Amino acid sequence: MVRMNDCECNQASLVQLSPFIHQVGGHSSMFQYNKNTVCKLLAPAEFEFYQAVPDLLKSFIPEFRGSVTVQCYKDESGFIKLFARPQTNPIENNTSSIEQDQLSTNDQQTTDSTSRKSVQLRCSKDGQVDYSNSLSIDTVNYEKGKTAMVLINPWSLQLCKKQAEKLHRQLIGDENVTITQKYILLENVTAKFQNPCILDLKMGRRQYADVDSDKKRQSKIQKCELSTSSKLGVRLCGMQVYQTESDQYIFTDKYRGRMLTIEEFRLSLEQYFHNGRTQRLDVLPKIIERLESLYIIVKSLLKYRFYSGSLLIVYDGSPSSNLIDVRMIDFANTILGTSNDDDLSNNHIGPDKGYLYGLERLIGFFRNILDDDVVNSNDHEI
Repeated sequence: MVRMNDCECNQASLVQLSPFIHQVGGHSSMFQYNKNTVCKLLAPAEFEFYQAVPDLLKSFIPEFRGSVTVQCYKDESGFIKLFARPQTNPIENNTSSIEQDQLSTNDQQTTDSTSRKSVQLRCSKDGQVDYSNSLSIDTVNYEKGKTAMVLINPWSLQLCKKQAEKLHRQLIGDENVTITQKYILLENVTAKFQNPCILDLKMGRRQYADVDSDKKRQSKIQKCELSTSSKLGVRLCGMQVYQTESDQYIFTDKYRGRMLTIEEFRLSLEQYFHNGRTQRLDVLPKIIERLESLYIIVKSLLKYRFYSGSLLIVYDGSPSSNLIDVRMIDFANTILGTSNDDDLSNNHIGPDKGYLYGLERLIGFFRNILDDDVVNSNDHEI
């Protein structure tokens, strides 16, 4: 990050970032660049992937919109503000998207209520970072591994707080410190949803990358063996489900996801479609159809390995909408494939069978949920 002065932060070319309140998983904080674009810390391998995405996959991943340098500023009241300095030469194909989105920069997340837009981080005189409004109660009452009813999922709030605390520690006592950090710009997949119900799933039986250290490799192997990843090729990494009567979300974190048995995982998938009043199974056929299309594409990609990658499933919690989306995310450990199996520079053979297995099991669970609903409906008619 780069420490800024008062004059610099007033530059028209800078974009003030805000917490991205619909992040349900991951280990590093994402920020909102504008209504339709989010920022994510740049990982070299992921940056490389986004610049070489196979055409077949483009409709199944967030649109890549370039990169920015993020700068930090703390005002006289102690509010911590993050600013993005756009790249001087944006990706040509995405320039129009960024320019169009800039028009809505000051109207971020317009579909959320006013209270949800007012998340701000503030540093007290003793150096403690916290939220400047009542939303902090969501994180105070949140326990890892426990399901919670919240206005904003606490995972996104906690990650933003940790990032701000880290920045503040780096800036204390040195007015001239310069710490440059790059972020990539990605399409905000949740932007088109009024009340996004989000399911973040870690895909595949293997999570470690070829370049991981032995320690990291063993840690990831253990997480797989102790969770549904080893048996199903998929595990829950985060979930928020809009509840119509309370106007809040039921939130489940990755720690709870690691503890789930196969039966509990199935029940969690059922819960994902329940809004507190009824099951939203009207969106399920379109989700299954999109997953089946993704399966065909992944099966055709030779030597690609999406290790530690996730699958994001979203539908609109507003009863009047049946909008859905399915995207692959998190490519920091992805191994780029080739157009044939003869390339000796990549010793992986065929498509990513672990990812495909996870898709198969997920589609199977979703189909069973639909079939059970049909059986229950027939029973009621009798």
